[in-house]
Amino acid sequence: MAIFIASTKSISRGKGQSAIASASYRAGVELEDKRYGKTHDYSKRSGVMSTDIILPSALAAANAGIDRNDLWNKAEAAEKRKDARVAREWLINLPHELSEQDRKALAHRFAQTLADRYGTIADCAIHKPTQREIERGADPRNYHAHIMFTTRCAEINDNNEIILTDKATIELSDNKRRSLGMERVSHEITDVRQLWEQIANEKLTEHNHELIDSRSYHDQGKDIEPQIKMGSVATKLERDKYESELKKAVQAKEEGKHYEIDKTPATVRGEINLMINERNRLVRTRELADLRESQLFVVPAAPTSKYKPSQDSNDELEQAESVVERVKQARIQRQIALAAAEKLEKQRIAQRQRDIAAQEEHERLLAQEEARQAKLEQQRARIAVEEANFKKQHDHISHQGLSSQHRILKTIDQKSDFGQRLKTILHLDQQMSAWQHYRSEPSTTDHQKQLVDLEQHKIGSLITSQSKQLLDNIKSISDLSTRQAHTKTLERVFDDIKARQQSVLSPEQQRQMRTISAEINGYSRDINRNRGMSLGF
Repeated sequence: MAIFIASTKSISRGKGQSAIASASYRAGVELEDKRYGKTHDYSKRSGVMSTDIILPSALAAANAGIDRNDLWNKAEAAEKRKDARVAREWLINLPHELSEQDRKALAHRFAQTLADRYGTIADCAIHKPTQREIERGADPRNYHAHIMFTTRCAEINDNNEIILTDKATIELSDNKRRSLGMERVSHEITDVRQLWEQIANEKLTEHNHELIDSRSYHDQGKDIEPQIKMGSVATKLERDKYESELKKAVQAKEEGKHYEIDKTPATVRGEINLMINERNRLVRTRELADLRESQLFVVPAAPTSKYKPSQDSNDELEQAESVVERVKQARIQRQIALAAAEKLEKQRIAQRQRDIAAQEEHERLLAQEEARQAKLEQQRARIAVEEANFKKQHDHISHQGLSSQHRILKTIDQKSDFGQRLKTILHLDQQMSAWQHYRSEPSTTDHQKQLVDLEQHKIGSLITSQSKQLLDNIKSISDLSTRQAHTKTLERVFDDIKARQQSVLSPEQQRQMRTISAEINGYSRDINRNRGMSLGF
């Protein structure tokens, strides 16, 4: 019997989809995407029985026309948003009981009705299962149609060209539809599903076939469990396993051996659907048995002539009643057993679904952890490169000699103990300035700036400690004139360093610099005062 399938989905840029690529695949043709300058070629695919562009009746009556490539390029060009819906697809199952011509007429009538209803253009592609798909387990009766619709209404402009204008009503948001006095989109989709049911059943009735029903199994009063969605990954795993088993069977046959193909599912979802199928088969078997049993024990109409049963016939009646009672009891027990089995099966299915959810959650967390680890590895690699570059810079700055042009060096004896100590302080000041220049470069990373901060902090501590030591060394000099000259030089050097470098130091180091500066300046004043007294002023 025919089955009911009428489902819809949007083709959206937000999901990385393209109307041109989708139309090329469904029609099995080559199309050019002018927006990206890319060609989609599915002309070698099989299973496509027919492809047709169906215009709204008003446009067809005006003798308008458009080819597939132009249509879907216009559909793409009409949308500006990066997450825009560029097409809507309806997938319908075509009754295998009908002829090829009747199936095509049904699909075209459905597409034409929707095109007229929304003012959109339809691209109808009718498919049949290929031999390869059948060998991998597909149902050979799976005739179906992919009908892509533009999301915008089609009109004719002044040049008699087809243009796409406003969004069709089925594409509007629920809020917009509500403001226009329309029901939600979900109600619209339900109406379209019922429309397909009506159109298909009219043709099925003509040929005296069983009808389809758009309602759910529950609404139909059928105790049938719907299967879970396999998804592309699980479907590929199932097909890959079947093809692998088929290759093993062919190879065994070539070797004169027999190989029993393993038909057990390759995925958990496949196992669940297999159990659901078995459960539904038991339900149908039970319903069929109940129907036959009810027909078996129909009591015939009483004879018109008067009949007085003999004792023998009474015994036979009692035996028949006993048999009926035993059958009834057996049926009750069977129903109880089936109910228990169904409950257990539902529990197993629910547990399987929970296991799948837990497994998917575990895989999601695992993927997150792997992504986090990969990111950490990238960060470590980046930091390693940054630290290697920083080390090269550090070696360059550390080994760079003090500039011979420094004005202070021209006024002191560089070979003296004071000169060597002062050169150390000046060298540290030069390194501090070099690090500050490196820090301000655009190519310096945040991590390298942190390393520079640490280096400058260390150099700042060395400057203050070296300056304090040099001051203490000056104080130990016996000659007053020498002490005065050295103190004045140190005062000038340290004040210059403090003015230039204090802003890059920490608050604690700035406080230490101010303390050392005050100590040097105070000692300089004391020397000048003492020198004046010794000269008799």
